[in-house]
Amino acid sequence: MAKWYDIKAAADGGGQQPPTIYIYDEIGYWGVTAKDFADDLKALGPVTALTVRINSGGGEFFAGLAIGNLLRTHPAKVTVKIDAFAGSIASVIAMAGDTVEMPSNAMMMVHNVSWWASGTAEDLRETADVMDQMRKSLIAAYRAKTGLDDAKLDELLTDGGTWMTAAEAKELGFCDVVTDAVDATNFARVDPARFAKVPTAIAAKLAPPPPAPPPDAPPPAASDQAKPAEARQIADLCAKAGFPELTAGLLTGTATEADVTRRIEDARKVKDACARFRRPDMARNLIAAVASGLTVDAACAIANEAAADRDESVVTDTSRPNSQPQANGWDKAINTVNQRTAR
Repeated sequence: MAKWYDIKAAADGGGQQPPTIYIYDEIGYWGVTAKDFADDLKALGPVTALTVRINSGGGEFFAGLAIGNLLRTHPAKVTVKIDAFAGSIASVIAMAGDTVEMPSNAMMMVHNVSWWASGTAEDLRETADVMDQMRKSLIAAYRAKTGLDDAKLDELLTDGGTWMTAAEAKELGFCDVVTDAVDATNFARVDPARFAKVPTAIAAKLAPPPPAPPPDAPPPAASDQAKPAEARQIADLCAKAGFPELTAGLLTGTATEADVTRRIEDARKVKDACARFRRPDMARNLIAAVASGLTVDAACAIANEAAADRDESVVTDTSRPNSQPQANGWDKAINTVNQRTAR
């Protein structure tokens, strides 16, 4: 089963480093629960310091909230290092740090609660009430770290999200220390095995370099020399297209505007397919899978397969408020995604 976090215990011997927790994927969506995280954290035993490294666009609200609370109440001193991006519920986890560090080229994003719901008008009203309570939890977590008042936090928690550079996050109190800019691939080069799944963009940069062109070869075309897009540009493009969660995977230092456009187009195709096959609930998971290497055609086929299985057997998903019957095809499709992305 794919994991979206990894916990590495400190090595034995003098001068050992504190245990490190890596959160480098979508939080909670791949079947690993907050309870699994709690069990793994408890298995570390009594420790006086923890380091949490984050590069995640967020994920399941309640899983992230639980993890943030676990870290906040842990007796160890918690240092959070945002290696590239902490968005959505991943930024709430970051607030659990006694000290939060960000390289100058990293980003943080906070936004209003988003959810999906179906059912009667009364079901939708009840879901809206739950979302209001969820928003209060967000504000409490951000307030505890930043000291900002609720009015300012209301201003930041917009539906489109507030994107902050490291300097902006520090100014507002979300971050304590801004460090030198770091190339994200350096983390993988130090120890790629520490990740449950190396991000596709990083793995591509670690591939052997192409052979040098012969001496008389013409210079590459201008299109091949496209400049990498700036972090703010990437964030703006993704947000305007309605896919802010894509930002984390594109903050590699090499993604061009064309790369961002292609990723957005892929996400749009998957979202449209999920809507067409009456499985909009699968869109986010499948978009994340495509960003990790699954082809768009395969993702669309998975949505189609789940739709075909909808009427075979119906179960209730109790992980969401006011949950409605969901087809067993969901489990089958997620297993298919896990198998394909694990290859």
